[in-house]
This record gives sequence, C-alpha cells and structure tokens, in this order.
Amino acid sequence: MQAVSRLHKCLQPFACSLSTNTPTPQSPKINLPPLPQEIWLEIMQFATYVHHHHSIVPLDPFAQCRVSRDVMAPNTPSLSTRTKLSLVLVSRSWHKIALQIFYNYLQIRSPTRAEGLLTALERSSHGPPEQRLHHGQWTRHIEIYTHARRAGELQYLKTLFRIFQECPNLRILSGHWNHALPPEFLNAISRSFGPRLQGLYWDDHKVAAWPKATISSPIFLGTFVALQTLDLRNYGGNSNIGNTTVTFPDVKYLILSNSPPGILVSTVLDLPALRNLTLKTHPIIGGASADLLIKFLTIHGAHLKSVDLHSPTMESDATDSYLGRRATCSFRPDIFLQGDLCPNLVTLTFPASSPLLDHKIRHPLRRIGLRGVRADTIYPDKETHTKKHLLSFTSERYPKLEVVRTVGFLADADTDNLVKDIFIWWVHKFEQEGVDFLDGEGVLWAYTDAMDN
Repeated sequence: MQAVSRLHKCLQPFACSLSTNTPTPQSPKINLPPLPQEIWLEIMQFATYVHHHHSIVPLDPFAQCRVSRDVMAPNTPSLSTRTKLSLVLVSRSWHKIALQIFYNYLQIRSPTRAEGLLTALERSSHGPPEQRLHHGQWTRHIEIYTHARRAGELQYLKTLFRIFQECPNLRILSGHWNHALPPEFLNAISRSFGPRLQGLYWDDHKVAAWPKATISSPIFLGTFVALQTLDLRNYGGNSNIGNTTVTFPDVKYLILSNSPPGILVSTVLDLPALRNLTLKTHPIIGGASADLLIKFLTIHGAHLKSVDLHSPTMESDATDSYLGRRATCSFRPDIFLQGDLCPNLVTLTFPASSPLLDHKIRHPLRRIGLRGVRADTIYPDKETHTKKHLLSFTSERYPKLEVVRTVGFLADADTDNLVKDIFIWWVHKFEQEGVDFLDGEGVLWAYTDAMDN
C-alpha cells in the first residue's frame, strides 16, 4: 500500500485546491418584513419616481423642496427604468407588484420598440384566464417620439393604435410628431381617448411646415372633454374654429410658449376653470408678440391665479440650464400686472434676468418668485440686476405681498460661505415691508440665540 501511495504522489506531484470538493459558504437568507402589498407598492413608487412620468402638470415653484444629501436620491429617467427592471426580477411576489409601476409610463421612441411593446401587451392579454395579467391595464401615460427611421410610415401609426387599444386606463398622452398625421389617425385618437384623457401634450410644430399636411385644430383638441392639463407649448396647428365653441370645462393648467400658434389657438378656446399658466420660452421657434399675449390675457386673464415664466431653454423640460440662468424671458413680467388684465393674480414667478418691473405698477400680488438667482447677485454691496429686482418689491407697489422666494436657489446647498448671512440681511430688509424672504427650500433664515450671544 505504501508503494501505491508513493506512485500516486509521483504521478500527481501538484495538488490543486480547486479540485477538492470544499463546501461553498452560502449567505444567510434574508426574510423581508411581512408588509402589505400596498406598502411595498408605495416604497417601489418612491424609489422609481420621476415627476414627468406621472404627470405633465408643471411643478409648483413654491412647493417645498429639500437639499439632497444622498447621491442616490435624485431619480433620472434612465436610473428609474433600470430600477424597475431590477424590481420585477426579485421574486414572484415582487414581480406582480412591480408590474404596476413598470407599465405605468410607456415611452415609445421607434417602430421597433413599438412592435416589441405591442407583442408584450398582447401576450399578457391572451392565454388561459388564470395567466392573463393584462399589463396594459396599469398604463397611465404614453409618450411617443417620431425621430427614428420608419417613424413616418403608416405601419408605425397602426402599431401605435393597437397599443392604445391595449391600454384602456390611459390618462396622459404626450406626442412629439415630426411627420404628417392622416385624419383617420387623429379621429381614432379622439374616439379612443376623448371622454377620459386628463392630460395632453401635443407637439406638431414641425408638421406645420409640410405642404398640404393635415394639422391639428381646435376642433380636434376639443374632443378631449375631460382634460385637466393642456400643454400647447409646441403646438403647430391652426386656430380655425368657425362658428362653433370649443370648451374645456376642467382645464386648470395651461402650458404655452412664445410660439405664436399655441397662444393664438388658446384665444379661441373657452377655459372657464383655468387657474395656472406656465409660459415657456423657446429660443428657436418663438416669436410671439406682446400684443398677442395681451389678447390672450384680455380673454383669460381674469381667471388666472398663478403665472410662471421660464427662461429660454433648448430642452422643453429643463429648469436650470446655463442658458436659462443667463438669458432673459421673451415677455416682460409686468405685462401680467398692467391694468385689469389679471386682476385676481396671486402668484407671479419670473427669471431674475427679466427686465425690471415698471415702477408705476400697483397690484395686489401675494407671492413673487425669482428664478435663476445666484449667490453673487444678491450681495448688498454689489449693483446687480437681481438686487434691483429685490429692492423693487415694496409694500407701496404690492400692498398685499406676503412672500418673496428665490426659486431653485437653496442657501444650504450653496458653496458660498457668506450666503446665509446675506440671506439673513435680506430677511431683515423685507421684514420692514411685512414680507417673508425665503430661499428655494422655503426656509426663513435667521440667527440662532447662540450665534447672537
């Protein structure tokens, strides 16, 4: 036996540790807390939330915001999508819960993606009854792009319509149309979503340049009788209404831009519930005159409670770009404060780069928001445009003014070591006028007792 053992060692002089069958240590199984599915759904929605996916209503500039101290806190569309993909693969129970948020927002960027999505939706609606998941029942927002190849073909529109039929609970439709749409497709959208669509974003300004192209009209827009939010910032259709009246009884939020077609079509619409106007500024497709805006305000200004003017940006949803901080808005903010155009206006938000408001204005505004404020523009010893704006907000001009806020500028997040002291200086300055001066976080800065001592 010893001879056999020696021979074995001679034939195999090297011992490989990988050849031995050592047991692999397993990580301990973690049992998740037994929470109701509704709680897990809330947690998943929080972890994947992107405002634009759930609503096209613009964010309230006076809404409370916080300084993000966690690198994973801000959600982006791509990060949110990756998180959703991970959630549906965790377990069977999570798969059923995560499907609700996975199909809540559908973005269709190409015919290939549309065909794949349609296949997934149809498969979930067929088969044995106990296996039918009906993924389309969870869809609330569909956003369509037509930049890719074959996006102008009729087959793409047919695929889109079949997707619409698989989503019976759709509430928001966003369309970016680069190609002419046949009247049959517009009629199909009207018949499918007219009674139940709550939000509509319609971008067809590129289609208007096509010769003999079918473009949208107020009659088409009027088929969506349940709308609460109407976004016409890049509308390129006509404003021909004839002898009919197009009424939107529930539209509270209207988003326009300095593009003339959107403002022009709004002047022929009946908007009795309109309260909030957001006015974007596009540096390329703009060009609307102040007279056109005054015509709009003459018709709808008495209903407005809030007006939010944005700086010029190339991206329609950008809020704090370099261009937006430096460039001025195309419309003067004091247009909304002249005469009796907006007698019930409560809140006015505009870029700090806008022209100074007319010193003759007297208006019962309650809240003023300034966008694009920077720390170096509010130093009391510097003559800046932002400082002139702040000094003009007096109780003599605005006897009911309550709040002045630097929208998007959070003092606690700025790297300037003196910015909090500067804010406190302005707080004391506005206290003399009976006005609260708040930063973008909604904080009224003051010295503590320990600092005073």
